[in-house]
Formats: sequence, structure tokens, C-alpha cells
Amino acid sequence: MTPGNFKVSHDGEKLSMTISVQPSIALKISLYVLNILFIAIIILFTIGGVGVIVMFILVFEILFLRYSIWNLYGAETIMLTRNTLSYQRQYGFLKFAVKTFKINKSIRVIPFHEDFQAGNKSMKLIFESLDEQNEPVNLYQTALVISRQDYETFMKSFNQL
Repeated sequence: MTPGNFKVSHDGEKLSMTISVQPSIALKISLYVLNILFIAIIILFTIGGVGVIVMFILVFEILFLRYSIWNLYGAETIMLTRNTLSYQRQYGFLKFAVKTFKINKSIRVIPFHEDFQAGNKSMKLIFESLDEQNEPVNLYQTALVISRQDYETFMKSFNQL
């Protein structure tokens, strides 16, 4: 997975970062073509009166459409303050509710490489805190990856918070 577009802002009390998908031209074309193909099949089977097959293809198309929108327009925003971690996922024009977690004592940011091959330059971030029994708990893991340079930029701002 290639690193997404990364933006970070820090205003003294709040740190905010946004990672958005950066799809290739081939991915864009293939997802558009496949979605148009599935919609055409749904229309043809509906006109032909084959309702049972239409229901199965329609359910598949809904799942595939969600996958397509995420891989074309997906973004996630993470907001950190001294006491809370909030995140929001966006599917282009669709925005999901902001979810907020309370930070009990401190928070750590752990870089995570899904693929342990040599030369891997992208990573996800795991935000870890301690619960009431001082046990580590993962608050959030990014769905999109960032580059090492973006990680270093984020950590500079994170350390100032």
C-alpha cells in the first residue's frame, strides 16, 4: 500500500492529522469500470425478471461500492489533546461520526509495519494508552499508511503536545 496524502496541524493545545488515500490511475479506472459493470448487470437482470440473482448481486455491489469509495476518496482524521484522542473516517462526501477516547495517563504512538520486508517505507500508527489498571490498551490504529518522513513530522508535533 502506498502512503497517503498527509497533513498535520498543531495549535498548542490540539494536534490534528489527516491521511487521505492516494489511488493510482489504474486503480481508479478499474474500480469505476467494475462498478459500472455490476450496475449494468443489476439493470439487465432486473429487466429480465431474475429477482433472486439481482438481490445477491445488489448486496455484493453495495459492499463493493463501499470498498471502491474508500479506496478512491477515503480519509481519516485524528485529533489529539492532552486528555482525548478522537478520530473520524470519511468516505469522500460521507463522513462518519467522530469517536472519542479518554486518555488516562499518557499516550504512546507506535509505528507498525504490516509488511516486514526490507526497505518498507510505509507504516500505520497505533495509539496506545494505559487503562485504570495500568495495562496498555490500543485506542486506535490508522487504516491508512504514512511514509517515514510523515511519521517524523507527526512525531515532532506530537512531542510538542
